[in-house]
Amino acid sequence: MIIDMRARPPSPQFNSFFQRDFLEGLATRVGAKRLSQAFCDESAHDFIDEMDAANVDVAIALGRNSPAMKSGKIVTPAGVIPNQHIVDLQLEFPGRIIGFAGIDVAGEIHNPMAETQSFVVDGDLHGIFIEPQRAFGGNPDDARIFPLYELCQAESVPVNIMTGPVSGSHVGFADPAPIDRVAGQFPDLKIICGHGCWPRVDEMIAVAFKHANVYVSPDCYLFMPGAASRYVGAANGFTADQFLFGSAYPVLPLDQAVEDFKNLPFSYTSLEKALGLNAKSLLNL
Repeated sequence: MIIDMRARPPSPQFNSFFQRDFLEGLATRVGAKRLSQAFCDESAHDFIDEMDAANVDVAIALGRNSPAMKSGKIVTPAGVIPNQHIVDLQLEFPGRIIGFAGIDVAGEIHNPMAETQSFVVDGDLHGIFIEPQRAFGGNPDDARIFPLYELCQAESVPVNIMTGPVSGSHVGFADPAPIDRVAGQFPDLKIICGHGCWPRVDEMIAVAFKHANVYVSPDCYLFMPGAASRYVGAANGFTADQFLFGSAYPVLPLDQAVEDFKNLPFSYTSLEKALGLNAKSLLNL
């Protein structure tokens, strides 16, 4: 079983964020060999065909509700995708697309507590995705988010937190120390580190070593120079149950992401866990 923990189906709503000029620049820098044809054609149905071709069973569609961001010459568009659209994708492609609600922790777009309650706790979505670095220029351990963490911990709602070099206005936001503090304060909260806090790989691994409730999902950044040996070394050892495959689609095409992932020096057991078994357990699928 293969579960892609970071995929954004190429619907018009998602492609309003992944504008082609923006995506081409990012995809080239992380080593994409080409853009997905389904993305170019803006077809969620063709995306399912690409899943089949890559043997991906389930794609986790991460919603997004965050403002635009500028850092030097990098301009990230605003990502405002109604969570009802994520529900609609689940309904249209049952069992193939599973959604996480995009939650605006700043409360500018919606009330984060009410939105999580409505779409996840009382609704059909399976987790939430947050970007505090973009929402209000804060870290994941900002006390303003704590009530949301408390709700998610109480209701066993997984929280995918944006990390990595473009999570905020400067690379300091990649620091996993705030994740360490959140995991310590909320030990039963299921925390997924999207982009795996790259380039702070060693610190990310250390946080996962300390906290079994922290999941590492470097997705496209797994293939950056020098990163794979450290992530995979940990996945073959103490993070075997905490490592998750992700493509970051449409940044990487699905077939390339799966093939490149399988070619890394995972043990057989660790590969099976990372490709799908860990996500299946995490999401209670």
